[in-house]
Amino acid sequence: MDLGRLVMVPGAVLMLCADAYLLTHSGAGSLRWFGNALVAVFYALIIWAYVRRGPAKATSTSLTAHVAAVVATLLPFAFPLLTKAGASTSRELVADILLVMGTAWSVWSLRTLGKNLSVIAQARDVVAHGPYRWVRHPLYTGEIISSLGLAIVAGTVPAAIAWLLLVTLQTYRARTEEQVLLATLPTYASYRSGTAALLPGLTRGRREGAALLGWSGRGLGIASRRQGGQ
Repeated sequence: MDLGRLVMVPGAVLMLCADAYLLTHSGAGSLRWFGNALVAVFYALIIWAYVRRGPAKATSTSLTAHVAAVVATLLPFAFPLLTKAGASTSRELVADILLVMGTAWSVWSLRTLGKNLSVIAQARDVVAHGPYRWVRHPLYTGEIISSLGLAIVAGTVPAAIAWLLLVTLQTYRARTEEQVLLATLPTYASYRSGTAALLPGLTRGRREGAALLGWSGRGLGIASRRQGGQ
């Protein structure tokens, strides 16, 4: 029994219906409408990926990692609850641009990842094309960018804290996922040694801390989602 499929497919169907309603009933501007359309495509791809995927070759046994994965997946839904009224037009524009950029990157990453998708840390196959040619966890990259847009339009300290928490959780998840992938997939170590974690070209090599953080050891990076995990 694929528990992830039983949970994620109905959830994604519900979100897809809600987003379809927004697309047809809201009076949002063209940029906001396009962002909502990308979100709808994102949820459609989640359904497509979970329906097609097969059994994992390995799954993390860490309860902490599982909790972090669930919390990080649900955390973006908290931003509307942390929003104060009266966002300026310029702030809304910046937020919409980040949302579109992050969601478009996530859609591309999800389409490339396909049947290797999962919320918790699992290993299936190594994906090294599309955005995975440049970064190991591009889905995390897209989600962090789009959630930054949500935090900016929220304009509150709790929203900023929530975004920093999301960054921390995604970084932890990426570390856990890479442990599973390295232990299970023989070709992953070679792929990892030549591919940046987050930003293309900034991190090479196999140093765990620097490579995973993506800043060559000089600052905080945010690991993105990898094959076998989200």
